[in-house]
Order: sequence, then C-alpha cells, then structure tokens
Amino acid sequence: MGRQKRPFPLGHFRLRYPKNYDKAKAYPIEIEYIFGGRALLRSMNISVTIADWNPNGNNGRGEIRASVPDSVRFNNLLLAKVNKVDAGLNEYHLKFPGQVNEEVISAFLDDKMTRRDKGEDFVEFVLKRLASEYNRNKIGYSRYKNGQSAMNIFQQFLRATGNGTHKSDGLYIGEVTPELIDKYIKWRRDFKNNSDATINHSLTPILKGCEAACKMGLIDLEINAMLQDMRIQEKATLESEGEKEFDGHSLSKEQLAQLVGFYNNDTEPRRKEYIEMFLFAFHACGLRIVDVMTL
Repeated sequence: MGRQKRPFPLGHFRLRYPKNYDKAKAYPIEIEYIFGGRALLRSMNISVTIADWNPNGNNGRGEIRASVPDSVRFNNLLLAKVNKVDAGLNEYHLKFPGQVNEEVISAFLDDKMTRRDKGEDFVEFVLKRLASEYNRNKIGYSRYKNGQSAMNIFQQFLRATGNGTHKSDGLYIGEVTPELIDKYIKWRRDFKNNSDATINHSLTPILKGCEAACKMGLIDLEINAMLQDMRIQEKATLESEGEKEFDGHSLSKEQLAQLVGFYNNDTEPRRKEYIEMFLFAFHACGLRIVDVMTL
C-alpha cells in the first residue's frame, strides 16, 4: 500500500537567491507551500547570507544558523508563522474536508480571514441552483421563471437600499442574515406594496438557496435555522358565518362542489377555461395549476 497523500501541504522555508549569488550579500527568507505543483510564497522580511542559512535545519523546514546574532528570536518568528498557517489549514480541512485550495492557503499566508462561503455571490448561487434543478426536471418552467424574477427583485432591493456589499446588487453567501431578510420584507411591503402571500412566495428561492448553502457548509446551521423561520405568519380569520376562510392551500368538499356549481352556470368562456384547468389539475392527483397553464 502506497503512502497516503496529505490533504493539505505543510510549510517550509527557503532562501531566495540567484544562480550567480554573492556570498557576502543577504538574501530574503520566504515561507513556501507547494499545492498542485505550484509554489505559494511569501516573504518573511528576514534576510541572511547563504552561509548563515541551513536548509535542513528545523526538521527539514530550514532555519538560521546559531552563529547569526539574534538567531533564536528570528527562528522563533519563522516557526510561529509556519505553525500558525499549518494549524489553520488543518482546522479548515477538518471543517471542510477536501476544500483546501490555493485561495485558502493564500488567505492564511496573508493573515486574512478565510471566507467560509469562498467569496461566492448569493444571487449567482441561487440562479445556478435554479437552472440546475430546471435542467434536471426537478422544477417546472413556471417555478424556474418565478425564481429568476424573485432574485431580480432582490437585486433591486440591494441596489435601492445600499445593502449590496462586494457590488451594488450583490453580496456574498455568508452575508445573508435574518436582519437583511427582515429589511427585505419591510421594503417589499413599504415600497412594492406587496401582500404577505406575495412576499412569502418571493422568499422561496432565497430560503431554499440558504438551505442548500447550509448543506454545503457555506452558512452556519444556526443562521440558516433562523433564516428558514423568516416567512410571514398569516393571521387566522373567520368569516361572518363562522366558517374558516379559504387558506390558499386546499378546498373542502363543500367548497369544491360550490366551484363546480359555479362552473356549470358560468357564461364567461375564458373564465370557464381556467376553472376547467383547475378541475383537471385536481383530478390529476394535485397537478399544479400553473404547470397546467404553462402546458
């Protein structure tokens, strides 16, 4: 059995000097990570001569020879840097197996906060997900187009309210928060004059995108749980006769009979066509009326 390949590289140091080097000249020390055959290098802002550099020291990582004044302090600085990056890569790999890449390594080398969402735009993420589901026949054409329309309006909200981040109408996946969605709901009510049902419908591709991102490890479980609870709760109301209003989801037997009776007496041809579509969808075991209309 061959040696198992490490899922992420370990760092070491090298002295950068030309082929025709000057023995008396000090050259810069660089920290190096090899990934995919490519060397990722960063200067350590420490320079020594070739004679003062031991490439085999520190268990093969390289170190400054003890003959150099203050060599202990310099070597501690080198060791602290490589240990910090190695530990960061190890922790990242444990959280996101198989996802260490050049961008991640560079972020740790530059002491920058590595984005959990890999810097992917949320709107683009949702649109790609919608297209993938449509191409795999998991959603119909009407739901696909409705999702695109909803994300277009979401981008309008980002532009109009200045809530875009890396661009005026875009934000990274990890920047979708319950507070932002709450602002979006208020904006749709105040400036779009949308009903609660319409707003809930527009939230569907957004919340499904958050759920998919959470499964991929791009959004925290706790944040996603709060996001999934952002739909507006409809208020329960009763008709004057004491009968519960139509909830928008299902008809009782009596309500369906009333609809059939209305259809039999209706004289408007176009309206009768829509009722026929609904009744066809009902007897086709719940086929969605919008899909019937699309057909």
